[in-house]
Amino acid sequence: MGTARPRKRSGGSRRRRKTPAKSSAQTPSPRPRSQPKKEKQGTVTKAVQRNRGSQFLSEVIAELRKVSWPGRSQLAQGTAVVLIVVAIVTVYLAIVDEIFGRLIDSLF
Repeated sequence: MGTARPRKRSGGSRRRRKTPAKSSAQTPSPRPRSQPKKEKQGTVTKAVQRNRGSQFLSEVIAELRKVSWPGRSQLAQGTAVVLIVVAIVTVYLAIVDEIFGRLIDSLF
């Protein structure tokens, strides 16, 4: 189960914080001006990008070495199962197509 979320209050029961009353003698402080953003110094170079690509390929090769590949007999069994299922579905769809074809022809 998930964790319980805190309940949200309905709109009418919100409490506002009390703010101290401003005296007319106080002047509002000026807003700080936003500084223009400086460009980043350390940009990614093409050499680093190439390093990322080669690192990715080496990790892919390492993961493929961990895979337990099927043997020749398992491969033959899997292929036979797929071919048999495809043949059964083909026959089934051909029969259904013939039935609906005759039904439509008899109606129209």
